[in-house]
Amino acid sequence: MNHLLLVLFAFGLGFVAAVPVGGVQIEMAKRAIGGHLRAAGMVVLGSVGADVFYGSVAVFGIAPFMETPWVLASFNVAGALVLWIVAVLTLRQSRTPDDEFPKRSSLKSRRWAFVTGLSLSISNPPIILSWLLGVALAKRIGLASPFLWGDKALYVAGGALGLGSYLLILATVMYRIKRSIPTKALGRVYFWLGITLFVLSFYFVYGAVKYFVTRA
Repeated sequence: MNHLLLVLFAFGLGFVAAVPVGGVQIEMAKRAIGGHLRAAGMVVLGSVGADVFYGSVAVFGIAPFMETPWVLASFNVAGALVLWIVAVLTLRQSRTPDDEFPKRSSLKSRRWAFVTGLSLSISNPPIILSWLLGVALAKRIGLASPFLWGDKALYVAGGALGLGSYLLILATVMYRIKRSIPTKALGRVYFWLGITLFVLSFYFVYGAVKYFVTRA
């Protein structure tokens, strides 16, 4: 029974953790409203893969390395670069003629979608803190005492499933409502999504600059 409750607990945490808007949600939304549901799903799969990696890092005891300042700074630089690249691509896509807009090969490519989702999530190591906070809460309410290897695996699986479920539900909703969005409006939607990606990149820029300033 405790195992089931632990999985449900982790599922809920993962579901809630996926709600705040980030690069993954934007890249997934771009493809879903463009009519490429499978590509949107590959963005989600890439993000879940990175989430499983960080969840494993957190609960199996190798998180201290990921908390090393220069490691975090490196990931922040990588995160900013990834967001800038996808932001530029998004802004370019927003200028595509209306009749060609839904046919963009970069949006339909499932391989590129997977790499994008993986890159955006893997460049955000602070997500480890969410996993660790979840473990602390699980222990407090008695769901992770003792926290054995099998329990850790269930916890990571439940959290990743929760995150993936929210993103897939959101992708499906976006895909369903795409017909109500005029083709001409898609360009404006993509433009503002691109601007949002640029804004999000400053979170990573701040983290990298903070490291180099303190080193000076």
